[in-house]
Amino acid sequence: MSDLKHANDLLFSRYASFIRREGIDESDPRKTSLRNLAWMCRTAIHEPMSTDKASRWLGFVQGCLAMRGIIDVDDERDYSRRLFHEAVGEQPTLEADHV
Repeated sequence: MSDLKHANDLLFSRYASFIRREGIDESDPRKTSLRNLAWMCRTAIHEPMSTDKASRWLGFVQGCLAMRGIIDVDDERDYSRRLFHEAVGEQPTLEADHV
């Protein structure tokens, strides 16, 4: 497993746990439903998927969770920054901390 896949999987697992805590309405058919977001998290973790597609899915899940107030964009940026810097072998810079 690549380091980037591992970082993505950690975040998808994190978001799946947030979704479970919220409770899932199994009857909600919308693509933005917690039911669909939970499915996306499970699928991204367990099914082969290109890094590009996983990144798009991760952004979609994050955006939907942020719009629902389940996650905070700034908190998630701070949490995930270390994971992705480690995955690609970069050291964070002071400038990156303010973007």
